[in-house]
Order: sequence, then C-alpha cells, then structure tokens
Amino acid sequence: MKTKELIRLLQEEDPTGEVEVSVGNVDIHFLTTEPAYWDGSLQVLTRDKSKEPYYNITGGKYVRSGNKIVIHPLSIRDVLWNDPDTAVIDYTELGNRADQTREQDDKTRQAARDCEKQVEMDLFFRWAKKRAADVHPAEDFEDLKDVTDYFYDQNLSPNDPLKQLPPKPDNHGNMWHPSIGERRESGWDDTITIEWTGYWELNKKEAV
Repeated sequence: MKTKELIRLLQEEDPTGEVEVSVGNVDIHFLTTEPAYWDGSLQVLTRDKSKEPYYNITGGKYVRSGNKIVIHPLSIRDVLWNDPDTAVIDYTELGNRADQTREQDDKTRQAARDCEKQVEMDLFFRWAKKRAADVHPAEDFEDLKDVTDYFYDQNLSPNDPLKQLPPKPDNHGNMWHPSIGERRESGWDDTITIEWTGYWELNKKEAV
C-alpha cells in the first residue's frame, strides 16, 4: 500500500486524528524509510480495484527495488524487557484481569533482570579469565566461573555506574566510543583484584 492510500484510509477512518493506531494490537513506536530489499524482499499485494469494496487481493509480488516505509511497533512487553525497573504500566481499565496481567508483566520484568544479570556475569567471567591468565597462566580456570559468579552476586550489579572513557581514533582517524563491555572491564580493573593462592580469590580494592 502506498503512503498516500494509507493516509487517505486513516483520514476516512478517523477525521479527528485522535484515535490510537495499532499494528497487531500494539502501539507504533516510530517509522523509518529503508531499501525494499532490507530484512528480506518487500511483499506487495496485487489488487483488483473492480472488486472493491469487497476482497480485492488477486496475488502479490516480491519487490527488491526502491524504498519502503517500515512501521515499528513496540509492545508493553518490549518496554518491560528494555526497562524492567522503572517502566510504569497502567492497569486501571482491565478490571478483574488487572491482577493476572500485572502478574504476567512482573514475570517479564524478572526475566529481563535475570537475563541482564547473566549477560553481565558472563562478561565478568571473561574479564576475570583474561586477568587470571596474567596471574597464573598454567591454571585451566575450571573453577574460576563459580568464584566469579559468587563474587558478582555478592558485590556487583548490572545497575552499577559505567566508567566514563574518552573516545579514541581508529586507523582512519574516525572517533569511536568505547563499548559498554570495555567500560565495564576498565571499571573492574580499577576496583577488583584477582589472586592465585592455591585457589582463586577476588577482592575489592580499598578506596583511595
């Protein structure tokens, strides 16, 4: 469907411009214009106008030339996954379904927290392995994961502030900003020690 036809239909359905628009019962987040071939070929329906206002679809075409406007929806579940701790959800219109829906949303919030924490714990283990290799290269690090998991669980959090690092130039002179992983690792370098004393020990450095 062309943009002009979509605009016409929207104005016919809601001349006021005040009615919510949804895609699969989910609100629209934003729009982008992209090449027709991105994320797979664009599927365009073939219509027989003589059959309107009834079902007029007679086939379709896969299109790879030109551009397409992509509607990007964002569900409440997506919002909770992206922001499990501070996203505010209004359940007042759900009536007796409010508690059940809130319970499901709370499960989504917890799953998002668990996933974020596991990603950070895996990053912490990879950082510890690199530092441990400098301390005791002969060790196979088989027992290190349990140590790093316990230390992280007791002392660290995905909500810990990220260290600020300045941008750096690449080989072409373009400036790039350090990744979240690099900023995390640099912060751990500043605040955590790893030692081999017959077994692995991680400790927080004393504040200067």
